[in-house]
Amino acid sequence: MEGRGPYRIYDPGGGMEEKGSATFEQLMEENTRLKEKMQGIKSIGELLEESQMEASKLRQKVEDLVKDKEMLMASSSLDKLVEMGAGGPDPSSSLAAPGSTQKQLNAEAQKSPLSGSSSEFEIVPAEAQGFLQETGRTDLEQLPNEDTNLLPQLQHLESTLSVCTEEASKNQVFVRLGHMASEFNRLASKVHKNEQRTSLLQTLCEQLRNENEELRAKLERDLEQRNQALEKLRCENQELRRMVMLSSKENVKREGAEQQQSGTMMEKVPGRGGLEAKEKKVKILEHQRNELLEVNKQWDQHFRSMKQQYEQKITDLRQKLTEAQRALTELESEREQKQRDFDRKLLLAKSRIETEEAEKDRLATEVRDLQQRMRFLQEQLAPVTKQREYQEKEIQRLNKALEEALNVQASPPPAFATAAEPVGKMPRQELLTQNELLKQQVKIFEEDFQRERSDRERMNEEKEELKQQLEKLQKQLAVSNNQLRISKDDCQREKEEKEKLKKLLKQHKQASGERLHPEPLPGPLGPACPMYQYQYSPPVAHPMYHGFDDWQPIRYPPAMPGEHPQGQNFHHFPPPEYPWRPPCAMSRSQNAQAVAGVKPVPKDLEQAGPGLP
Repeated sequence: MEGRGPYRIYDPGGGMEEKGSATFEQLMEENTRLKEKMQGIKSIGELLEESQMEASKLRQKVEDLVKDKEMLMASSSLDKLVEMGAGGPDPSSSLAAPGSTQKQLNAEAQKSPLSGSSSEFEIVPAEAQGFLQETGRTDLEQLPNEDTNLLPQLQHLESTLSVCTEEASKNQVFVRLGHMASEFNRLASKVHKNEQRTSLLQTLCEQLRNENEELRAKLERDLEQRNQALEKLRCENQELRRMVMLSSKENVKREGAEQQQSGTMMEKVPGRGGLEAKEKKVKILEHQRNELLEVNKQWDQHFRSMKQQYEQKITDLRQKLTEAQRALTELESEREQKQRDFDRKLLLAKSRIETEEAEKDRLATEVRDLQQRMRFLQEQLAPVTKQREYQEKEIQRLNKALEEALNVQASPPPAFATAAEPVGKMPRQELLTQNELLKQQVKIFEEDFQRERSDRERMNEEKEELKQQLEKLQKQLAVSNNQLRISKDDCQREKEEKEKLKKLLKQHKQASGERLHPEPLPGPLGPACPMYQYQYSPPVAHPMYHGFDDWQPIRYPPAMPGEHPQGQNFHHFPPPEYPWRPPCAMSRSQNAQAVAGVKPVPKDLEQAGPGLP
């Protein structure tokens, strides 16, 4: 606080005077500071003027150096003329040469600027500026001496050239030309040194110009600041004068009141009593002043403690704010990570649902294909079973006929024996022929029997194969039904998980204060294939098999001509004809085609376990 409390406490005696004196002291201090600033600004102005004077002097010296350079260029042109004279020049040409060289020198002097361009200046580092300035001053001190030395040398060269033109002997000309060449070399080295010095002086001039510009800008800024400070001081002085006038008026009033009070007291109380009263009053005022100082100290301490507490609270709150911001950023990153995880899970669930639906469609198509195959095989199996039953019946009938024939052959009828007795014994040849015929018939019957047996065995084998294929197809159907049921369960489970994830995502977005963008919900997943109405495939009306319509009944051998009874004419039987064999062969070919038309069962479905009950 520096002498000021948090509250203004009324000071009954002399407060305004102390305040006015403090402000007056502050004004005096500020005035002294401003005077010091003004002195600094004046010193800066003097330095600026000195630098400008030095810059003007340097410019004059540079102009002098340029003039010296022109003179040296003229001497170099004279050197060229001397070389031309060594080659045998005419005196008239040598006399005319100085005028032309003078013109060339003037042209070169006009081409080369006095101040020089930026390309002619050398870049000097900041550390070497002091050294350059010192060397520049020494060079500037040495330049006038060298210039005074160069002028007599040039005059001496001109006199020698004039003497050379007057003299005619070649030996003396060559000797003088040698001396002139050495002098020209020396002058060329001096010219080179002078050029280096001029370039250095040009860089110094440029640096001084930049410093002058910087100082001028700084001086302008300082002047502006000084003007602003003067304006502020003028305003403060006016306010202080007004306050001093007010305080003086109040002091005059207070002094008048005190004089009146003291006059009244003097009138009432003798002089000694008035002094004692004033001393008491002074003591009371001192006591009040001490109490006020103590109170001010206490308020100051209280203010400082409260300030420290509030600063500590501010630092704590700032730390809490930074921690809260850090936690908020962490929560935002976690929320974004969870959002990405939810999106990835939703995409995975969607892809899995799509794959499951595709797998379900594929299984449904396989089930439909298997059902169609099963119906086709059942349709093929029905006529085969009918043909088999018919063949079994035919085999039984043939077996009965064969047994009857064998019985007839074993025991001839009595009518034949009784008829043979009166007639007498039949010839042996006829008996042999009949016996042979009967043997041939028996062989034919045996062959037919064997053929029918082989056909029956083959049909039984085909029947067993068809049964096995039917069982395999039923197993495949059961496996496909199980897979379909499992896929339906998985699809339902995925759908429930998807709904749960959507609910969780919606709750999370509502909790974080964000609005959930509605996504188009997929339609209800329909069944991949229609539900079966029956436990097995629906009953199909089997078509009637017309493969045996053209079969004819077996005809037994007819009776021999000339014999009336069957038993008597038994030995005249011709070889039997069997028109029923080609239809059987045709049926076998049809069965082979039907079996060949059945699609092969896959191995993975053959290895599946039993399914349907």
